[in-house]
Amino acid sequence: MQTETTLAKFFSVIFHPLLIPSWAYLALIWQGNLLLLRIPFNLVWTLGGLIFLTTFVLPTAIILLMLRFKMISSLSMPLRSERVGPMIVTAVFFYMTYYLLKQLQIAPIIYLYMLGATLLAVISAAVSIWWKISLHSMGVGALVGAFAGLALLSPANYSFLLMLSLLMAGITASSRLLLSAHKPAEIYVGFATGASLMFTLFLLVG
Repeated sequence: MQTETTLAKFFSVIFHPLLIPSWAYLALIWQGNLLLLRIPFNLVWTLGGLIFLTTFVLPTAIILLMLRFKMISSLSMPLRSERVGPMIVTAVFFYMTYYLLKQLQIAPIIYLYMLGATLLAVISAAVSIWWKISLHSMGVGALVGAFAGLALLSPANYSFLLMLSLLMAGITASSRLLLSAHKPAEIYVGFATGASLMFTLFLLVG
């Protein structure tokens, strides 16, 4: 049981919602069609570093400051009401990433994904006022929705990434349940919200 708990904590960290945009970028780069992604070869890792900075490092730094000044009780934010502030911070940085990439006119798949992630962060902030929806499940759900949309619309083959994201979603959901971080409904609704919004966005705009 201790080993299972340790693994659940490990997967909860590496599949943290703030890391999902970086995982999405790495997965798309690994898939390999830079021309289709409209990412200049010489900017691949610079762009990856920028995404990691604006979607993980900077929001994490602000959230740590919120913890330091006791605006939240812990990084896990067990109380739904204290999630609102961090989710607004996340939405601001996600939108900043979307806006910057759109202005640069590179990686349209990524900036479309960041637009969806921004909308989900705003939805999470609103829902968290009255319900503790699973942010982890919403994050991996968004990844599944994006890859499902790409698999349906893109000339490239995204089937493997879709299967991989579904595996990530299963591991993440199981981990959150094992840690008693959420009720099943909070996990299922989080996943469905993330997947359906991102899939719809990719169908409409992609």
